[in-house]
Amino acid sequence: MKRTVSFIVAIVLLIALAGCGPTAKLDLPFEYSGVETIEMFHFVVPMEAEKKVITEQADIQAIYELLEGISLQDKETEPVAGGSVTSLRFTLSDGTSYEVIYSAESANAGRIKTTGDEHDHFTSADIESVWESFDQEAVDAAEDELPALY
Repeated sequence: MKRTVSFIVAIVLLIALAGCGPTAKLDLPFEYSGVETIEMFHFVVPMEAEKKVITEQADIQAIYELLEGISLQDKETEPVAGGSVTSLRFTLSDGTSYEVIYSAESANAGRIKTTGDEHDHFTSADIESVWESFDQEAVDAAEDELPALY
């Protein structure tokens, strides 16, 4: 009888663990010391996008550390109408750029896509707060300069 109960408990635990989606971590393919500038974009409607340019190394490091290692999940969610988008374009010292696009779905949760990813991931990290965290002047951004990953 004890074996049967133990077996049933083990099966229930395996089923419960199988229901958990795979979790990965965001791994930026560069070091913060190789970043020259970060252009941050924020909008609900692309025609009304604003931009901040981050050039101070301490600020670049803070943004890098916020993003590096955040949890990502392959999780299906419904698109949210009227959600905000916060995008970051890292201009690297080798002349290349790397982009991170975060679409908020609710408070402190959304979808994130990066350069080279074939699909986006869900994250519960508060990426949108990075926009408010830096007091650089926000200027209007043209739609054609917004990061776009296809």
